[in-house]
Amino acid sequence: MNPDIDANSHPHISTGLKINKFGLPLDTARELLRTMGARRALKLVAIHVHVGSQITTLDPLRRAAACLADLAAEVKRVGIDLEYLDLGGGLGISYDGRDVPSPDAYAAALLGEVRGTGLPIVVEPGRTIAGPAGVLVARVIDIKPRDAASDFVVIDAGMTELMRPALYDAFHRIEPVRPRGGAAERQYEVVGPVCESSDVVGRDRRLPRLEVGDLVAIRDAGAYGSAMASNYNRRPLAPEVLVDEGRWRVIRRRQTIDDMLALEADS
Repeated sequence: MNPDIDANSHPHISTGLKINKFGLPLDTARELLRTMGARRALKLVAIHVHVGSQITTLDPLRRAAACLADLAAEVKRVGIDLEYLDLGGGLGISYDGRDVPSPDAYAAALLGEVRGTGLPIVVEPGRTIAGPAGVLVARVIDIKPRDAASDFVVIDAGMTELMRPALYDAFHRIEPVRPRGGAAERQYEVVGPVCESSDVVGRDRRLPRLEVGDLVAIRDAGAYGSAMASNYNRRPLAPEVLVDEGRWRVIRRRQTIDDMLALEADS
């Protein structure tokens, strides 16, 4: 169901407005539910709403839950017994250090609207789990003068490994893995090696002075990092390493050129 609620997130990840392609408009959903109530061969088990992603205020999520609860009440009046309500996802994380609602506050806001239905609820908190769990580690491969006050830092990872900055102008914290003690800070444009001017990982970042060969950590890359990675510019997919209880192991090896060509004709 599309409730026409603005999540106040990036337009590319807005899903709950009537201009978005997702879900049925509320009036259409109501009409369909009445039809299903009259046709016992169809079994409706749940209603689902999802108004967007990386939502950093509770109001859109609360309003969506209220809309879903109202629709569930209408469903009950036409004789349909739902099994659960799916409230979707959307709860954001703090990419830039600003406060975001806690999972407890999120749960309280949703329950305040849907508790009266008596139905189990499903939520989809993917980003809140996966986002902070992933770090993209890259190496500085070049430093180029930009102007008198700043430099370009070219790293060996970019939009092919983390699409979000290029696609959404998303912010990710960037930190040197081994900062040099006492090193003066410098203004940097942190860019990837892909042949696109949009391949910028971090704009105008003040970082301790970097040198070729240094490793940098790009934080909160666990959500939509690996999933959106690509072979553009014939770049092999990066390996993935799982760190657990102080131990690490490779859970996806680095892709090879042979891997990329394996599905081509006459490879």
